[in-house]
Amino acid sequence: MPYTELQEPEKIYWEELGPTYGKLVVEPLPRGYATTLGNALRRVLLSSIEGAGVTGLKIEGVPHEFTALPGAVEDVTDLVLNLKSLIVRLEPGTDVEILYLEKEGAGEVKAGDIKAPPTVEILNPDLHLFTLTDPNAKVKMEIRVERGRGYVPVEDMEQFGEIGWIAIDCDFNPVKRVAFRAEPTRVGKKSNYERLILEVWTNGAKSPDAAVAEAREILAKYLDALKEISTEIPEVPVKVEKNELAEKLTLSVEELDISARALNSLKKYGIHTLGDLVKLTEEELKETKNIGRKALMEIKKALSELGLSLGMNIKGGQK
Repeated sequence: MPYTELQEPEKIYWEELGPTYGKLVVEPLPRGYATTLGNALRRVLLSSIEGAGVTGLKIEGVPHEFTALPGAVEDVTDLVLNLKSLIVRLEPGTDVEILYLEKEGAGEVKAGDIKAPPTVEILNPDLHLFTLTDPNAKVKMEIRVERGRGYVPVEDMEQFGEIGWIAIDCDFNPVKRVAFRAEPTRVGKKSNYERLILEVWTNGAKSPDAAVAEAREILAKYLDALKEISTEIPEVPVKVEKNELAEKLTLSVEELDISARALNSLKKYGIHTLGDLVKLTEEELKETKNIGRKALMEIKKALSELGLSLGMNIKGGQK
């Protein structure tokens, strides 16, 4: 091999692979590349893998989190903590769903008692939620689950349109732990090579190999963007002319580059044209529980690409 060429890996395989744990081996690599690749994959795996979790709770007769749960040993704060451990998997194309839980009489209540639509799978049905001690107790609640990435604190959660909802901070990431190390290896007579050992632990909502595949795609997307480096400073977008704006506002929302679920949510809300849509502020759009965080981001991005935004002053063409 010429001295100018870098050694590419010849073996990439899972030495161990299960629903929640996997050990990936990549070899051989030039010295230093195991750390380079391992560190990049580890950071993306721990921060950017898509998952789902509980983001809101509404209990009949309970106004806020800091109160007792009628007839139960635990209070609402305890219930919220337990719900954070609920592991759910959403069907592709589903961004937000409402689950229902209704229980009467004394006894332990588990995640398996939750009624979920076909688009939601509860992976830890034996999870303890709370215990009712009063034989006359009756608890009825709604649980909101969403798709997302990373950790989202309560203050960054979208506001619920209906009164009585308790926002819950959420760690969406299905990846719980990642470790890597570099080990020396040989290529023929040369010993200045190494191999990458990458270990991944997940909660089961996503398998280790699926998580690594997603991390690889994320890294590839950002690295691929570097091919478009320009020596010129990008021009500031020209303001939309009034006649062009009027034409855009008459377009159907079907012209937006958004998912079918987001599109259907808009139509259910009575929004059929871009003019209908941009009249609404972000807060007004959040009032419908059919539009989740991901759908809202899709809508804002699609409008931005057309030079439009939510809450526009249509007469002036600006906010």
